[in-house]
Amino acid sequence: MVKSLRLFSIIGSLALGMAWSGHVVRADAYKEVEVKDGGSVAGTVKFDGDAPSAKVLKVDKDEQTCGHEGKLSEELVVNGESKGVKNVVVSLADIAAGKKAELSAAVALDQKECAFIPHVMAISAGASIELLNSDNVMHNLHSWSIKNPAFNEGVSGGGKMNKKFDLPEVVKITCDVHKWMSSYIVVKSNPYFAVTDENGKFKIDNVPAGSYKIEAWQEKLGKKTADVAVKSGEEAVVDFAYAKK
Repeated sequence: MVKSLRLFSIIGSLALGMAWSGHVVRADAYKEVEVKDGGSVAGTVKFDGDAPSAKVLKVDKDEQTCGHEGKLSEELVVNGESKGVKNVVVSLADIAAGKKAELSAAVALDQKECAFIPHVMAISAGASIELLNSDNVMHNLHSWSIKNPAFNEGVSGGGKMNKKFDLPEVVKITCDVHKWMSSYIVVKSNPYFAVTDENGKFKIDNVPAGSYKIEAWQEKLGKKTADVAVKSGEEAVVDFAYAKK
């Protein structure tokens, strides 16, 4: 009985130590495999009805760099003709194995004329982002992360810093110097994601044949999900529609 208790204690200590060191092997972890004869998922994200007018954000500091007029909020950008919604992150939520994540490619979040560019970006867990400041004034990068280490650091004009995001979550980024500035970094557990363009279009390539849950996330309108069946060499079409809340 004593030996059993000691063995249980040793195993528990090892497991706890692994958790602290970040080396726990999860049963549901995404596996990278060679994808042969994969298919794709494409579609659009649209707004159903008349889109609300964009808010005007007041510029009240560093006007020579930031501009003398208010900036339009990007929290909901809808194309007036196509009704397509820009900056929606569309991703496969439950895929267990597939293509390799691109972690070495240079990914940048810039600050130009006191606005984040792009407003929304998506990356794979484990990727690093170059956080740039193309303006000639100081910006402050403040991450509102929970799972990843949060940071709140100033970046001088023309400066940059690099941050790595290891865990999936939606991270809001703001600038404490210029209160109207905001952006989102969406960290995904697998590389099957896309961000919609100005017409609300997206495409996800090299998907293994199978049935999946696909989800769309928009910062103001929230999340929508659908089922999609992908066949080898074919393109599955999924369209999402948001309505005014």
